[in-house]
Amino acid sequence: MAGYFQVVFETLKLVVERLVDPLRADDDFENFRLSIPETHTTTIDGDTGWAKRPPAQLRCGQCASEIRQADPYDRIDCPRCTAEYGPEEFGDLELLSLVCPVCRDRMEHGRRHPDSVDVPEWATCHSCRYHWEIGHSF
Repeated sequence: MAGYFQVVFETLKLVVERLVDPLRADDDFENFRLSIPETHTTTIDGDTGWAKRPPAQLRCGQCASEIRQADPYDRIDCPRCTAEYGPEEFGDLELLSLVCPVCRDRMEHGRRHPDSVDVPEWATCHSCRYHWEIGHSF
């Protein structure tokens, strides 16, 4: 009788291992998501909201040099001249690029409502697939 239970136990163990095996973590799938595979071609990581906007490279309105604004609420101070801008003046300056907070590459950015909004509304990094949205109620 003990041999019978041993066979049943081994069989159940094999069945459970086969059911659980696909659910185990795999080191090869670093950014694995349980979603529709087609969505994996768009973005992996991202943020929403102006407070989480990626760092920006702007052109100084006085001397035309580049200014880095790491946080959207930081003052915009030119490193080459005496120009200083408040964070609310971001839209008045020329935006050169947004910098991906993950891999530090330049991001593609744009506006969906150019007549209503004078700041970027989205940005996507094509290197690491990070995406940012301004998040609004349009």
